[in-house]
Amino acid sequence: MALGDFLFPQAELTLVIVHSFETDIESEKDKFSQEYLDSTARIMLSNGDIKRLGLKEGGNVSVKSKSGSVTVRAFGDDNISEGMSTMPRGPWAMALVPVPNDGSPIQLHGISITVVRSDEQITSLENLFD
Repeated sequence: MALGDFLFPQAELTLVIVHSFETDIESEKDKFSQEYLDSTARIMLSNGDIKRLGLKEGGNVSVKSKSGSVTVRAFGDDNISEGMSTMPRGPWAMALVPVPNDGSPIQLHGISITVVRSDEQITSLENLFD
């Protein structure tokens, strides 16, 4: 194990983007509100993956896929298996979704991601659309 892996452990996970009524409600109010950011700029991990990454509940993580990267808050969930993760459907999750160039529909599940603890601020909604 390299020193960098010890200092900044990362996890290779599978992402499933899920529907969230909380996100729907907050998006109807104001997509630029703190409430919308709190309900959408998040990733749910197994408690085992939270521990393996050395995260505190609500700590920031960088999430990268072949299509993009975002910084969001991470939370543990007893109902998620190790190696899996979920994010509510919204701009942060959609930045990670590969867009097929053959006209086939996008897939919101089975996305390979890398998650690592981060000191960066949550990716702003404005920066997602730059």
